[in-house]
Amino acid sequence: MALNGIGWHYTIEGKALFSRLIALLVGIFTISTTPLFAYAFHVHQNLPEDAFLFMEFQGTNQMRWAANYLVAKAEGRYTGLCVALGGSASGDSLNIQCGAIGMNRVGADKMDYVQDVFIEHPILPFSWNAVGQNVTSYTHFINLKKYNAAGNNLEISNYNTFDGYGYNGTYGYGETFGLDSLLAFGLNASSFSIDPVGCTHSACAEYLGLSFALKENPAVDYMQNNSTTVLGNPSTSKRLGNDPLSNYNCLSDTILIGPCNDEGIKVDGIYQIPNVKRMTDLLEIAGSVFVGDQDWITWEPGYNAGTFYFNEAWLEGLQSRNHSLQTGVVVNRYYTVSGDQVLYYTPNHHYLGDFAQMTHVWVSTGYNHTDIEGWAEDQYGKRKVGEAVGGQNYEDYTNTQAYANSRQNRYNLPIGDAYKILFEQAFLTYHIRYRAGYDKMTTNNHAVWDRLFTWASQNVHASMALLNEKAVMDLRRCRNSGSCNNI
Repeated sequence: MALNGIGWHYTIEGKALFSRLIALLVGIFTISTTPLFAYAFHVHQNLPEDAFLFMEFQGTNQMRWAANYLVAKAEGRYTGLCVALGGSASGDSLNIQCGAIGMNRVGADKMDYVQDVFIEHPILPFSWNAVGQNVTSYTHFINLKKYNAAGNNLEISNYNTFDGYGYNGTYGYGETFGLDSLLAFGLNASSFSIDPVGCTHSACAEYLGLSFALKENPAVDYMQNNSTTVLGNPSTSKRLGNDPLSNYNCLSDTILIGPCNDEGIKVDGIYQIPNVKRMTDLLEIAGSVFVGDQDWITWEPGYNAGTFYFNEAWLEGLQSRNHSLQTGVVVNRYYTVSGDQVLYYTPNHHYLGDFAQMTHVWVSTGYNHTDIEGWAEDQYGKRKVGEAVGGQNYEDYTNTQAYANSRQNRYNLPIGDAYKILFEQAFLTYHIRYRAGYDKMTTNNHAVWDRLFTWASQNVHASMALLNEKAVMDLRRCRNSGSCNNI
């Protein structure tokens, strides 16, 4: 081992058994105590609320009209039709919220409370969680970085223009006691269900999606924007995707449980292209015991998840559900969409919040990932609407208006292309790291964190307002087939 200046980094492939044992034990502890949620409970809800209030009080005339449309559909701003976070939030006073703003708040936080991605751990019981960690968090990333902390060039487009979370593609990959390595070591050779809705195992009673009507299956439904992720065939009562050369058969290859049944290809000295070769030779398998991380899961990026909720759920009303927008079924939904379906597109607010958090695009579970989220919860999470308390009220609608005016992607995009609003936010967040005084990944200086969060929150208020506007304008353009097909 050698110290690489940022963290301990293996310079040899053969990792000692003792180190693996320690990594596994520490990894399990890490998973059980470290959530991956980008920002936290109140922050995720406050962001879209401030975005909606900006639309109402300082947005363009069209934004104000769009906000009024959503209020009319939801039968109020904070009253009217109600939705619930559910799951582990069921006992919280904010579990049930109402009206258009309430639905925006719930939708932006809901994705941290669904249980729709579940795990078959080789040691732990089959569960929706990995030792208390909500596994759905893995779908909340866009991997934009070109290299990791050790300087290795990264392959980040295995199945998408930009993939989501992949263990070998994390910024801290290879750092012996870094969170990126420990998390994968702890989860070991876990596989995942690719058909949770069709699962007949008793544990599947824990399933919880965005709403009863959707019953989403992330492995399938999130294959948007021409994703080529290899699924395999669901098997056993748990509907696991264990086929060789498929994507969900192994999170990471580790020595204690045995190797994954696939092998990847190396790029710049590390395995980065997954599911290329099936290992069948016994000597090859035995040798691989001492070379970990030969195969791993590459999750769908968050912009694919957002596309499912915006296009398939909100625009189409679940009438096709086939990975591409069918404008014919959108026609007339401007008039017929029900108020409770305002919830359908709002998970995009969750992903926008994620993509304003630097380590969701410079993908890492370390580098102050959870630290700044807890700090933001203690700051902006405590803000009250209409106050001007320093360190809490980060909203500034004048700045948000300027950020909105500067955006290239807005309501006039082709119908259904809302994911470009998410992408633009992610790219802005990626590049802000290069600006002096904004790199929260390498410092615990709260002045830097405050400066970054001020920028991030006011930027994401603009992104969320633009997305709300597009959600309404896309329906409006589809009042008749002629305008709906004119894209």
